[in-house]
Amino acid sequence: MQLLSEEILKELAGVEGRYIEREWDPRTLTGDYVVMREPDGFQVHVGDTRRNQCLNVPLRALEELIQEDLVSEDQSKRTSGFRLYRLNAEGLKRSVLVC
Repeated sequence: MQLLSEEILKELAGVEGRYIEREWDPRTLTGDYVVMREPDGFQVHVGDTRRNQCLNVPLRALEELIQEDLVSEDQSKRTSGFRLYRLNAEGLKRSVLVC
């Protein structure tokens, strides 16, 4: 999974203001939905114009990025069943090394 985490980090750092959004059902703590978004809120797409697809972020990859202190939670956007994660200084340094 480490390789995938590095790819996610590279995509996140590719455009200033991108963030990772995580949603789940707060009653059951299931139904995780993790996606990377552009600064304007639209989902990040990868690929060429013919095979343009949404970039999915596996929960395990997000957990690795958090554990390695490469992204941090945006406390101002915290609500029940919803979190935003943004690249932090350590993640920015590391993404420069990855690219």
